[in-house]
Amino acid sequence: MHRWIAGFLAAFVGAGAACGGSTTIDPVTDAGVVDPSVTDASVDRQVPDGEAPGSCERPPAATVCPTTGPAPKARDAITELLKGIGEPIRCASGSKNLWDLRGLVDLYGDKRIFMMGEVHGSNEIGIVSSLVFEELAQEGLVNVLGYELPMDFEAPIQRYVDSGTDPVGEQVVQSLAPNMFGAILTEIARKQRETGKKIHVAAVDVPTTTELPSEALRALAQKLTTQRGAVLDTLPTYASDMPTPEELTRTRTYFDAIMAKKNEICAELTPADCDRLVAMTHALWVAAFAYDEGTAQGQEWFAKREEVIFYNMRMAMPKAEDRMYLHMGAFHTNKHAASAGSRMDKEYALTKGKVLSIAPAYGDGSVIRYGRDQRLPGEPRTLTTAFGHEPAQPVFVATNRPGQTTCETNPLGLEPDEEVVGSGTRGQLYDGYIHYGKLTSEARPNDAVLTRKDGVIGRTLEAFRARIDRAESAALARRMKVRSAVPR
Repeated sequence: MHRWIAGFLAAFVGAGAACGGSTTIDPVTDAGVVDPSVTDASVDRQVPDGEAPGSCERPPAATVCPTTGPAPKARDAITELLKGIGEPIRCASGSKNLWDLRGLVDLYGDKRIFMMGEVHGSNEIGIVSSLVFEELAQEGLVNVLGYELPMDFEAPIQRYVDSGTDPVGEQVVQSLAPNMFGAILTEIARKQRETGKKIHVAAVDVPTTTELPSEALRALAQKLTTQRGAVLDTLPTYASDMPTPEELTRTRTYFDAIMAKKNEICAELTPADCDRLVAMTHALWVAAFAYDEGTAQGQEWFAKREEVIFYNMRMAMPKAEDRMYLHMGAFHTNKHAASAGSRMDKEYALTKGKVLSIAPAYGDGSVIRYGRDQRLPGEPRTLTTAFGHEPAQPVFVATNRPGQTTCETNPLGLEPDEEVVGSGTRGQLYDGYIHYGKLTSEARPNDAVLTRKDGVIGRTLEAFRARIDRAESAALARRMKVRSAVPR
């Protein structure tokens, strides 16, 4: 435990962008020091003096359209349709702001998973996500908090949420930028626990080292008889957290052998243990090859990583009454293809067809923390055209809701989104977008455009996330190079 926590907390200042999504980024100068005296990591519900509005203005109930007409193509007509269905999630009265999340809560309804997708490294997305999670938890609509943290951090974070005092869990949380989802959502879960609401924490990403999957495979082997040697005899051992080329070769050979003998091994296991055998073999492979940049930048590594994430999501929701709030990069939360989120929506019996997915929109000049501060162009352009790059308030726009007065098909939902999975429309991938305006770097919590108490920024999870960042960046660069070479 102490070995991996020390290595993991070595030096990270942010996380990758949309975890597989393609975002063009430009570096900006790294500068700025946060005032260490600012330490409040709670959600800011305080506003200046003055009278707050009772609620934000909501659009009328969606029109029931017997049929829908073609989507508008003219820019002005598209803007008019989107503004007609756009719903502010915060509004102002004088100098006061009021968050109003009723529309998102209503949209979630009886679904089982609320997936909040993000580009990593901003203040604003974490702030809004914490408000949504808090609202759903207070209303008893979620009891599981899932997020893109390594699975070997789950136990100490759970103890911290339950007790508020676990030293390892507290060290993890305090090492994070205060508006980063791993910090702010964990603190909200802890506060919910203090009110008597039990929140199960699910850190669903792959482990930081091979230690956890190796231990899991050894434990599974003890349940075997004739096939015990198939699991134990060639289980790789590692001299350090950074495997040697020889250790990587043994890891690949072991993975292939387990997959080849899966049926024979699983004949001696329960279905649940067989499922765990496959998942932990994948986790071992991914954890080992995360240090091999050639492999970790390829499709094979990402696909095996997604298998582990899918397993961890399912294990976090074993009962029919479980409902999850999930915060991850927008690739993982797309409902169309290639992601753990899409498989939860299409394959897992307890959540099939019961998943709501919200994606991020943001304006030109946004800055995220991606190893260092990086600039992002606005995305999607349809929304930045309709609402501008810095709307007065963050706004939610559904992808498949037709025109309010015209019953025209929503053009946003028809747009292809090749940048996430290479196919599919925005309406297939996501139920809607929140346009946050300009994003600001989580390394500078005092720059946050949306209201939240700023906190001390620590050095966070660099060693692990930096490897994934490099892999995603390199894979993205290759895809973009190939795409630009294809005749249009």
